[in-house]
Amino acid sequence: MDEARIDALLARRKSLEEARDPWLPTWEELSDYVLPRKNSFRGRTSSRGRAGDEKIYDSTPCHALDLLGAALGGLLTNPCLPWFRVRARDKRLADQEGVRTYVSEATERMAALFNSEASGFQAAAHELYLDVVLLGTGVLYVEADAECAVRFSARPLSEVCVAEDVRGVVDTVLRTYELTARQAASQWGEACSEETRRKAGERPEEPVEILHAVFPRADRDPLGLGNRNFPFASVYVELGARRVLEESGYLEMPYMVPRWSKAAGEVYGRGPGLTALSDIRVLNAMSRTALMAAEKMSDPPLMVPDDGFLGPIRSGPGGLSYYRAGSGDRIEALPVAVDLKATESMMAARRDSIRAIFLNDQLQPPGAPVLSATEALIRQSEKMRVLGPVLGRMQTEFLAPLVNRVFNILLRSGELPPLPGGVARRDLVIDYASPVARAQKQYEAQTLTQAMTYLAPLMQGGDSLGLMDNFDTDRIARHAVELFGAPEDYLLPERDVRAARVRALGPAQEDGGEEPSSVVP
Repeated sequence: MDEARIDALLARRKSLEEARDPWLPTWEELSDYVLPRKNSFRGRTSSRGRAGDEKIYDSTPCHALDLLGAALGGLLTNPCLPWFRVRARDKRLADQEGVRTYVSEATERMAALFNSEASGFQAAAHELYLDVVLLGTGVLYVEADAECAVRFSARPLSEVCVAEDVRGVVDTVLRTYELTARQAASQWGEACSEETRRKAGERPEEPVEILHAVFPRADRDPLGLGNRNFPFASVYVELGARRVLEESGYLEMPYMVPRWSKAAGEVYGRGPGLTALSDIRVLNAMSRTALMAAEKMSDPPLMVPDDGFLGPIRSGPGGLSYYRAGSGDRIEALPVAVDLKATESMMAARRDSIRAIFLNDQLQPPGAPVLSATEALIRQSEKMRVLGPVLGRMQTEFLAPLVNRVFNILLRSGELPPLPGGVARRDLVIDYASPVARAQKQYEAQTLTQAMTYLAPLMQGGDSLGLMDNFDTDRIARHAVELFGAPEDYLLPERDVRAARVRALGPAQEDGGEEPSSVVP
């Protein structure tokens, strides 16, 4: 990469940082009040190793954030539930035995990767959800790895600048971060500047500033070979030396940048943390004032005469203060009239408001009794109505691109079985099974149950009226497997079902007899 292209890249970085700058004070304040360990904005490296909770007088916002972040993990990427599946695009292709076995095995291997400790997905995803809820925007990097096939890592928002394409999809990420000289030399070797290589030997822990830029490649040859012709360019630059360390490319966007919600014309998102910021400020101010009031009540100011005592006034436990004999002067406490109950009532209202903004009342109703299966389903659907718009954006910007990139990496690295004969990558679809879709399917199952319950009195003693002739029971059976997410290889191919019926019903079927559609296999 020549000097002109480096200058253009650094100029774009400066432009994107200027567009991001108005957000930094808000992100810094949110981190100070709610999640100080995530506060690395404006180069606050001096705060490393400190608690950073000097502004926090009430932990309600911190707990509310943790609860919503954990709830998102349970709803979207729960390791105990199937939240994606590999399937054939064409239903006729899906009935082929080799295809059915392949999609089941591919789904199992991907699930094992997401749940493995080596990939780090669950830890990185939780950090991402906290950023999305608090700051409105999160960043997850998905990279191929020689040891565990795919590695996931959440990136601090303070390191990242992003830009969108005409459709509002993030297609450009410029990340500025630090490595030690030893780490940089280990990763890029001779590509590093002479100064960095010298530091690696003399001062190995001295930081080196690195820029990683990922953006659509406009000058590529779609039919060309090599990563220089991939859709997304990847450039690592050593900023201090203005030196390109590595230039390559990606077939898919490696950075997932989900936003909680987004105002028109804005690139960065807005989350519940921003909505609750005014309540958080007031709650902390109230808590600080209440502490001061309580301290005054327990250790009130004293009123003493200016010349009636000998020596200093000692107001501590067991302290002795001497006064002149015969003097009527005494030490008296200054009356402090504070209604702490009213203050606590006002603080409780603010806490409830913050919990409601973070959806804690919807996700974990206080004092919820033991629920039946039907009641649990109704409550789950209520959660889906509240989170529906957010889950839709998370699916579009995070989960669907995530499962597609992971599948493609595993396929290219040979971690998945070879595709069956006659099947191409475009014939397979990797679906994210969103909780909204699962709730809709459960409602579909309920409607079928209700219909059968309604018709049951008419079929007592047998279906003399032939009501079941109105139903395609084969379709109902297959749809039930789909509704409840059972593995596709549980079902026999339709041709095998027809062959079994022909054998069971005799040769009349083979002579052209009509196969009843309502026979249950």
